[in-house]
Amino acid sequence: MKKIFLFILVSFAAFAQTAESYRSKAATHFENSRFKEAASTLTLALKLNPKDAKALRNRAVCYEKMEKFDLSVKDYLELAKIDSLSGNKSGETLGAIGFDYLVLEKYEESRKYLRSAIALLPKEINFRYNLGLSYQYEKEYDLAINAYDEAIKVAPYHTPSLISKTRCLLRLKKFDLASALVDSFFLAKRFDTEMLLFRGDIKKNNGAIEAALSDFSRALAITPDDLILLNRSADCLEELGLFDEEVAVRKRIITAMITQGETKEYQAISYFSLGIALNNTFLWEEALENYSKSIALDPSSAIFYFYRTMVKAKLKDHAGACEDLKKAQELNPTEAENYEGFFADTAEYEEFYAVCFPGV
Repeated sequence: MKKIFLFILVSFAAFAQTAESYRSKAATHFENSRFKEAASTLTLALKLNPKDAKALRNRAVCYEKMEKFDLSVKDYLELAKIDSLSGNKSGETLGAIGFDYLVLEKYEESRKYLRSAIALLPKEINFRYNLGLSYQYEKEYDLAINAYDEAIKVAPYHTPSLISKTRCLLRLKKFDLASALVDSFFLAKRFDTEMLLFRGDIKKNNGAIEAALSDFSRALAITPDDLILLNRSADCLEELGLFDEEVAVRKRIITAMITQGETKEYQAISYFSLGIALNNTFLWEEALENYSKSIALDPSSAIFYFYRTMVKAKLKDHAGACEDLKKAQELNPTEAENYEGFFADTAEYEEFYAVCFPGV
């Protein structure tokens, strides 16, 4: 009997040592950003002990680092069951489940767990912030603002909550309230490029284009490749009639969008906008090149062909211009008459119109 008892003790010690060994190896992998290997090693530990709470939590974190949130939430849900059985509900675990469901766009589930987490840990600001995001992503801006207000009560200087509340106010077109919030942010000697963006948007909405451009430019000095800021600046320069400066900014947009891997649709619009700016500076050959790039990316856009018609006509490529105009009319027949009427009524295009519509 003693031999059997001794054998059990030895076996249990070996088991415990092996499980701990796996966790130790996983920790090394994690510290070196080898999240896949860390998760696999923790899976081996969990085969030995499926109720190993530490291994479950750590594997969930690995899955989050790998952006496999469907797997991480499963681990957290299992961990929540273990916590519940032990009679110790964990606010951190419930909050993590809420976050993962938020990323997975399962907003109702997210809110369920976030509220439970807040009940257990009412001072944890991120739970309240994520609750606000769950409403914001569903465009329930008033409910989102309420959640952000609760977060701000807990942490008055929580920048993400202040920024997100401002964004919701702007979505609701409550510019006065948004302006007051932004002003109070800067009066507190705080700084954030997104708040500069918002202040610029508010000024632009109020018609203060130069002041808006100043804010966008300040923000760009810190984040020079931010596409939103670059586009806002370019739009301001266009409104101010500063077309040479606009061209320079729109060329920066082209470089940044390629580097950042933007969609074909985004690229097409950006080349098109650069083409318009170049046209306004009388650089017609370069404008033509950019219109052609936009058409290559999106050949279904009638407006791209319409604008290329104008620049081809200016370059005396009447046959090419006529072909583009007919293509624009074909793609958007409801505007066909207006497209033709533009060239018929604009003296600059009299020669082109006579060639394209002889005898009219």
